Amino acid sequence: MGNKNLKLTKLALALGLTVGLTGCFSDNDNDVVVTPPDPGEETTKVPTPDTPAALSSYVSVTVTDSASGDVVDNATITFFESGAASTNVTDLDGADISSQTSTDGAFAFKTKDGVSSITLAVSAADYLEGSAIVDLSGDDNAVNVAVNLVSKASLAVASQADLATTDGKLAEALSVEANSTNGGAKLDIPTTVTLQDADGNAISGAVSVEVATADLSAEAGKASAASIIPAGLNAGNTTNVLVPAGIITVNISAGDTAVKSLSEAVTLTTNFPETYTKADGSNLAQNDAFDVYSYDETKATWSKLDSQAVVAAKSGTVFPASFETTHFSSFVPVETVTGCSEEVSYAFTGDAVPASGLNLKIVSSALDKTKIVNSASGVLYAQGTAGAAGITSSATVNVEVSDANGNVWGTASNVQLCNSSATAADITIALDAPVTYVNQDFSLTYSCSNTDQPDTQLAFTGALVRYNQAGKAPLIAAETNGTYALTGLVSGATYEVSVIPVGVDVGDASLTVPTFTAAAGEAVSFNVGRSNCQFDEVTGVTGGN
Repeated sequence: MGNKNLKLTKLALALGLTVGLTGCFSDNDNDVVVTPPDPGEETTKVPTPDTPAALSSYVSVTVTDSASGDVVDNATITFFESGAASTNVTDLDGADISSQTSTDGAFAFKTKDGVSSITLAVSAADYLEGSAIVDLSGDDNAVNVAVNLVSKASLAVASQADLATTDGKLAEALSVEANSTNGGAKLDIPTTVTLQDADGNAISGAVSVEVATADLSAEAGKASAASIIPAGLNAGNTTNVLVPAGIITVNISAGDTAVKSLSEAVTLTTNFPETYTKADGSNLAQNDAFDVYSYDETKATWSKLDSQAVVAAKSGTVFPASFETTHFSSFVPVETVTGCSEEVSYAFTGDAVPASGLNLKIVSSALDKTKIVNSASGVLYAQGTAGAAGITSSATVNVEVSDANGNVWGTASNVQLCNSSATAADITIALDAPVTYVNQDFSLTYSCSNTDQPDTQLAFTGALVRYNQAGKAPLIAAETNGTYALTGLVSGATYEVSVIPVGVDVGDASLTVPTFTAAAGEAVSFNVGRSNCQFDEVTGVTGGN
């Protein structure tokens, strides 16, 4: 054979073409070689898929206003494990993170192998800090968590600002009282107390003080005490449960420096309504005493105070109960009662649960819990775990089932959560969809202007695709080969779609998806015009589609 090689293009190979070289291009006479046709030296840049497989094994969190159900803008989540900042959380691309901020109340992250639970501390301007404990012990592909933040406007709040200090001590004695319809709280600080930062150093400059509280049974338009108690009060409890009898939250700061400790104890007072009934069924009386637990937001942990809240003589329609503390935080007086050791389950009849899921909210004077459910029946709390959620053996609650837009599907009142039945579900509700729901597919593709086939569209896989009505909590679309399922859409409503690429850089490509009106059977599509795609340079192939 001669020394000029026949070039096989990648396209030819892909098409399965074969060329037999023996005897080809030869006249079989004295080994004279016949030169083959030259296919030319032109190369074509052909885009190749560079997006990852469908997103899996992640946690999705939505943060909403407890009253309106609207998303809370510019919220921040900080991650904790075992009383310390977590080092086992990453963003969706795998980079370590200790916190995450979202402009639209929607969060998504991953945890490293071996993490069974994680605590979320959630903060936002004009809201009291909230929290949630995320159970990661299951094998779910995606864990969905709903966190409701309570606006300070729906609480009893009293504040004072620009209080002068000298060497960390107030120039004048301070008394701040937050009044509520059926309770209230008061803080007293004498001028002998040095206000200190987290390291024990005396603060400097003027200070601001805020005292917040809420009634156990809230009036219309107000938040309840249970709705603002940070998660984890009963973490690890199985036999006995701490039942909250109230809450006081105190925040003091000097500019950006938080006052975390005090040189000596100060007095806090919480007011019990005269109608308060103790766990044993008896009426409240002078000299009754309650254990008090405090929450350390820098560690997301609870601890018991040395001081008890001791009830004084009735004053008007309330019983004041005072205790002492050397630090500021959230404080909860409690009673200890028998916890629920049984499984807590639910069963729905009536209309089907949409694939996007429903919010199941449990409320009582001591509980305020929301779970996202995706099936007609299931277990909310496995046997032996209900106590850690604060559920007592005699817990009676009201239940509401709603969708992400706040539409109510069903309710139940005076539900016994711990019914000990081996066959009947604890919560049974007949669902009635209040609006018409439809499902649609969202086809996400990308094209590549940095190739010779700029009009070719490839499936954009592995993205995080969210969809929602304006201002409402977003849902996450499940993906199959670049097609994302938009389920549980309210027919005729307008939806926004957001696309977050994961594992691929799209450069300066626009990700602004036009809004669409939900309608059964109508597909929605969007193409991401990229200029930084991966490509192969293939010889002998022309450009185009």
